[in-house]
Amino acid sequence: MFTALAEKLYRWRKMLLIPPTVTGLVIGISLTGILEPLELLTFDQFFRWRSHLSSESEKQDPRIVIITVDEADISTLQQWPLSDAKLAQLINIVKQETPRVIGLNIFRDFPIEPGSDALNQVLNTTPNLIGIEKVIGNTIKPPEILSQSKQVGFVDLVIDSDGKVRRDLITITSEGFGQKLSFAMTLALSYLQQDNILAHSGDSSEEEIIIGNARLFPLDKNAGNYINIDNGGYQILLNYRGGREKFQTISILDVFTQQYPEDFFDDRLVLIGVTADSVSTSFLTPYHPSYPISGTLIQANAISQILNAALDDRPLLKVWSDPFEWLWILTCTTTGMLVTYIALTKNTFQYNSVIKWLLFILNNCWLGLLLLSGSYFLFLQGWWVPTITPLIAVFGSSVIILVDKWKYLATFDTLTKVPNRLYFDKVLEQTRLLRHLYRKQTSLILCDVDHFKQYNDTYGHPAGDRCLKKVAQGIRMAIRHTDFLARYGGEEFAIILPKTDIEEAKKIAQRILEKVTSLKISHKTSSTKDYVTISCGISSLLIQDHLSTKRLIKQADKALYKAKQQGRNRVIVYEPSLVTDEK
Repeated sequence: MFTALAEKLYRWRKMLLIPPTVTGLVIGISLTGILEPLELLTFDQFFRWRSHLSSESEKQDPRIVIITVDEADISTLQQWPLSDAKLAQLINIVKQETPRVIGLNIFRDFPIEPGSDALNQVLNTTPNLIGIEKVIGNTIKPPEILSQSKQVGFVDLVIDSDGKVRRDLITITSEGFGQKLSFAMTLALSYLQQDNILAHSGDSSEEEIIIGNARLFPLDKNAGNYINIDNGGYQILLNYRGGREKFQTISILDVFTQQYPEDFFDDRLVLIGVTADSVSTSFLTPYHPSYPISGTLIQANAISQILNAALDDRPLLKVWSDPFEWLWILTCTTTGMLVTYIALTKNTFQYNSVIKWLLFILNNCWLGLLLLSGSYFLFLQGWWVPTITPLIAVFGSSVIILVDKWKYLATFDTLTKVPNRLYFDKVLEQTRLLRHLYRKQTSLILCDVDHFKQYNDTYGHPAGDRCLKKVAQGIRMAIRHTDFLARYGGEEFAIILPKTDIEEAKKIAQRILEKVTSLKISHKTSSTKDYVTISCGISSLLIQDHLSTKRLIKQADKALYKAKQQGRNRVIVYEPSLVTDEK
């Protein structure tokens, strides 16, 4: 059993080495960061596909209302920034509608008269109001009243090297100010607190945060398809719900004039923010490759992902650990290699070169589409897995299989559809080296079609070609599946018989003779029979022998020559006594 397994492993060693070798090479390339931009573009495309193809699963968030301040509002109000009096009026109107929590995404680090006393009073009497600050780089302080009551969250965003926001920064820790929560997380936790849902550490890891049904894990430097990112603070991937169309919005003017449905703000999270391009900082997102959106909408998406993950089981985006990612790439590579091998073996090489290339390209397109669909399906389940990296690995393994197939065909006899002399020499040398593993003899049979020159002269070369095809088919039917048949040259064939002694080889050679005769290929000019016959010479290599392959072939050839001398259509086993010059 062990010997048979070792033999199979040896013969399939190339196929077994291709997947791990290609996988390792592609992973090494990906670790340089070259493939990161392509992976991020694919990641962005998944968001856009989900927005169009899965609209039912990404409906408007019913828990969030955004009060927007756009260019038309500023033009009508004829002022910006809003005075403290106007801002206090706005908050009071919303406050009276009993929202669960109010998020003020407008900086207010100094008074803007008139109305600072009125605004301070509103801030002091609105415990469910959360303000903003900026803590990274050029800092912007929050209102002092909100800071003292810890009703503040930072709005600093993490921007990738291509200028897009794909990550959500939840907490920042500094020696100067300790730990601070983001604006989005502070609002989400305030909203969930009224449902008695609190954040706490998980059991599996100190870094795990559990909020209702949501489980958060921080990104490491090489999370997902990122390579060596700055993962300071506590960062997670931002699972966008969408653009403005995914949230209920109302203009600030409509709020001032109270033109909104009854209970529009009741028990909801109300986010007040600027969307006007002239005064709002905008950012690129996966949805808009070249068109930025306001920071207010990004904050709304960050809030929405926490609320819906905690309450509705909408998945947060997660990544696999490196070993799982490597296993994913190896699995894709192995699958691609096997599919390509089967396709090339069974179909492709039966056609002309143009169709061969077309089928090869179509096969790789199909594999690429399958891989892309699998990655997208996992994305819908909340997993960001490598896509471009395994795609390159699949294509690489396919090319290797194609090149190997071409090399194999270069060692194949196109007439008889059996291996040629070049491949025979290679297999014979491998078999000779493996005989110690077999712990048995290796035998060789050389066959020659009797009176084949007369056959060609009588019936013509096209008929001779057809004769050789039939003879090759007959020999193949007579030997075992473990034996190796090759066209040795002209009208000669060679059969390698691993783990076969002389007696067994004689039986197989006799079957070959009988099978070829049973084909009844007419040969009226033969001096042996009226049908095509064949002669065989056998040599054998013992475990302890140190003969070269050339010596083994020479011995079989001498036995074949003796078979011809004795009248053809017979089997002769090599013995030293057959020739007087044997050394």
